[in-house]
Amino acid sequence: MDKTRATYHFQPEKNWMNDPNGPAWIGGKLHMFYQYNPYGAVWGNMSWGHAAAEDLVRWTRLAPALYPDAPYDKDGVFSGCCVMKEGKPHLLYTGVHPEVQCLAIGDESAEHFEKYAGNPVIERLPGEELTGFRDPFAWEEDGMTYIVVGSGEPKKRGFAIVYRSADLKTWERVGELCSRDDAAEDMWECPNFIRFPDGRAVLLVSLMQAQGVFALEGKYENHRLEGGALRPFDLGDSFYAPNTVTLPDGRAILFGWMRETMPGREAAGWQGMLTLPREVLEYGDGSVGVRPAAEVTALRREKLLEMRNFTLRSGDNPLKGLHSRACEILVEFEAGSQGELHLELCKSPRGEEKAEVLYDGTADALYADTSRCGGRGSVGGYVQGSGRTRLRVFLDGSALEVYLNDRETLTTRLYPTREDADGLRIYAEGGVRVNLLQVYQMDSAYAGEATI
Repeated sequence: MDKTRATYHFQPEKNWMNDPNGPAWIGGKLHMFYQYNPYGAVWGNMSWGHAAAEDLVRWTRLAPALYPDAPYDKDGVFSGCCVMKEGKPHLLYTGVHPEVQCLAIGDESAEHFEKYAGNPVIERLPGEELTGFRDPFAWEEDGMTYIVVGSGEPKKRGFAIVYRSADLKTWERVGELCSRDDAAEDMWECPNFIRFPDGRAVLLVSLMQAQGVFALEGKYENHRLEGGALRPFDLGDSFYAPNTVTLPDGRAILFGWMRETMPGREAAGWQGMLTLPREVLEYGDGSVGVRPAAEVTALRREKLLEMRNFTLRSGDNPLKGLHSRACEILVEFEAGSQGELHLELCKSPRGEEKAEVLYDGTADALYADTSRCGGRGSVGGYVQGSGRTRLRVFLDGSALEVYLNDRETLTTRLYPTREDADGLRIYAEGGVRVNLLQVYQMDSAYAGEATI
């Protein structure tokens, strides 16, 4: 058994996957499309893979929805979105080369899709020199469908272009949603635009050089987003190209691509997986954060430990004797001016291999170090601390997701090689008052598959 594969995160049975595409609520299920290579475990032959989940977390893998088989998308069916219109899913995606926006229309069950005979439906303006022109993301406004397309001006700036349409076939260019001057980051990939009832909004973009996701929050008016600087949206090194769906209950749910962080992973026969579903939240100060969707708790199979109201010190390890490669660890503690909370994962008996999650109460910082477990090393940064702190850590094969206070996230990967690298340890330097410590073994996201 390949212990680096996910048990409760989504990934295809084999081969390469990257960006989540067009998540949509269809017939009482969440349908997820994604960038997929049907023929190998490396990037190429970009098609749209397809899966569905009744509860956001338990998946059924389905046949791919789109292949690069038309003149306008022969070099790849790139990322995009799904719009429900007249009860049918309409997929908007980028065909290459050149990069153009295209339409495919599905049946009511989302089992079969036909590409629109009038493709492409959007092309760049004649003579327009752009770094890129791809990854449409849609929302409804004023009775029309709007999309934002990621783009940039070579060695000058990145920006997002807005279009609108009444029928998804004929489009009007509205203008630029926003832009930022940056000679290095001159292409905004996979833009996601999320509006809130108070008139504020957030734009998420994936930056190619930084290889991370950044957020721009601000006021949305007259099809323009006025905001401040782009800020990192995740503290790790594996989160990229998120895509968001608004559920019937109004929640904005986001999935991201968890990239491999170690070269040569194609030898395993697969690469890539999706994050857990994350709910996007707006706070009173205008900032945006995320937390695990409530449905994630349905994956808890067995409570391995629960402890309350104790002080954790350097020589302690309440997790002694627990072993897991597919678990959730929840810690609620008092984040004072001093003290460090250390959580070790995938630990071999003598610590030859291990990964560590560290919360530094003095600096109000969150880190993960995977250097002794096949990862890149230490990632993380400063967070909003003080008061009671809630940490949820999800370990799943080679996936590591950390959520702090329903606000910050840290996403990374780890690749232990030892069979006995499955131990857990928690301790503190300086003494940390813990209000609640829980450990859950997690269930498989796929029927008939065993947990690790």
